[in-house]
Amino acid sequence: MTERYRIHDPATLDAERRAIFDAIAAGPRGSVPAIFHLLLEAPAVAGAAQKLGAELRYRTSLGPKLSELAILVTAHHWGATYEWAIHAPEAAKAGLPADVIEAIAAGRSPETEDADVRLVHDVAHALLQDHDVPDALFAAALERFGRQTLVELSAVVGYYSMLAVAIRCFRLPGHEPAPAKA
Repeated sequence: MTERYRIHDPATLDAERRAIFDAIAAGPRGSVPAIFHLLLEAPAVAGAAQKLGAELRYRTSLGPKLSELAILVTAHHWGATYEWAIHAPEAAKAGLPADVIEAIAAGRSPETEDADVRLVHDVAHALLQDHDVPDALFAAALERFGRQTLVELSAVVGYYSMLAVAIRCFRLPGHEPAPAKA
């Protein structure tokens, strides 16, 4: 079988890929995560993804706690253990309670008094599970967060879904393939 994933040695990268590699390393991530080694196979994708990812992870109006929550809901949906392993500790550092993280890991809706956590979870879950957000949930999220934050939330779910699909396709380290369906 052809190896699906490889780590790039920056010294062997062409100028275009090296510039993207260096930009990722110098950015808020402070390193070049495995997913970006994969995306460097398509430099235009890697460049666009790293810019969008930095914006969505570090500069949305959601704030770190709610952003990490949306990422965890997405990672769980896709079974992206690589994403989960990175973002569960980040979510905890951002203030997402352990019981909320554990509920998502178990595929349950979190039982929380935090209305923002419930709302972000429910919107992300609806997008992923039903490919839609029911009118009442949309109206509640729009009233609470406004259009900008709701757009950002849907973009976080979409971006991390894109990464999860690539992770699954190329079986990044830490991501085992799903068992075959009978």
